[in-house]
Amino acid sequence: MSKITEPRNGIRKTIGDSIEFKITSNSSEITIDSIQISNNGQILAHDQLIWNTSSESPGKKDLTVSVFLNNGTIEKKRHSVTLLSDIEPTRYTYRVTNTYPHDPDAFTQGLIMNNGQLFESTGEKGQSTLRKVELTSGKVLQSVDIASQYFGEGIGLVGDKIYMLSWKERTGFVFDKNSFEQIRQFSYPTEGWGMTTKDDTLIMSDGTYIIRFMEPETFSEVKQIKVYDQNGPIDYLNELEYVNGDLFAVRWQTELVYIIDPDTGKVKGILDLEGIFDYSLYEKRIDVLNGIAYNKETDKYYITGKWWPKLFEIQLIAANNL
Repeated sequence: MSKITEPRNGIRKTIGDSIEFKITSNSSEITIDSIQISNNGQILAHDQLIWNTSSESPGKKDLTVSVFLNNGTIEKKRHSVTLLSDIEPTRYTYRVTNTYPHDPDAFTQGLIMNNGQLFESTGEKGQSTLRKVELTSGKVLQSVDIASQYFGEGIGLVGDKIYMLSWKERTGFVFDKNSFEQIRQFSYPTEGWGMTTKDDTLIMSDGTYIIRFMEPETFSEVKQIKVYDQNGPIDYLNELEYVNGDLFAVRWQTELVYIIDPDTGKVKGILDLEGIFDYSLYEKRIDVLNGIAYNKETDKYYITGKWWPKLFEIQLIAANNL
């Protein structure tokens, strides 16, 4: 009997926009008494039919529009609106402050700097490892092999435990940080890509635009965010690092690192690492950028990639400061 005439189903709007709904009845005898619009049980608009999106997070919103008719019936309609970020990301470039050797056989998946120690995870079935690396020389000080059926991925640190993901096997591992002894395994329902830590919560990516926050003991999901800039979702998010309240995410097969608000998923900044490694001068096998670590004591960032022979210490520079 009723029809939503505005807004168009699937429309894209920006957070902060007020969205007006217009709903009409196709019958002259059956009229609309009231209307309610909700998302996941939360009422967004009632009768006035104007939804103020200022407090919303970005992403696709699957709305339920309940139309109460004067004949006592209720019509429920599905309607989607995608909200884009209202932030213009700050652009960053970099300055290389030091260059260190890096194992060219390391298919880097995760990188952590903790109390001056560098921890790294590597991938490829039959070659996946967790290792402790001497920063200045690139020497592997300690290493443990991952069983050959697993493709190692990102790592996160909680207390004295290192958590490590695998790619498609949906299996993770917990190691003692000091001995590298495996304590236990855990599972999760998605692919495993990157991982980092915020306080005592693990944060993981799965190659999409969704970032999940996980409780470390059970590895159950606490919450998730959907990463959007002002143009749409940012997918292929891989290696992660949590830095001073921001979430850094390497976008796979690019030289871009997205700086994300971990509460909303909005992209706050973009670090462009173009040219940090000169592929043209290197004739051996090489793959993409995929390692970022932060030393909070020195405010330095460390960047490397899969099979890269170098690890770079950099400072971030806002593009407008060039």
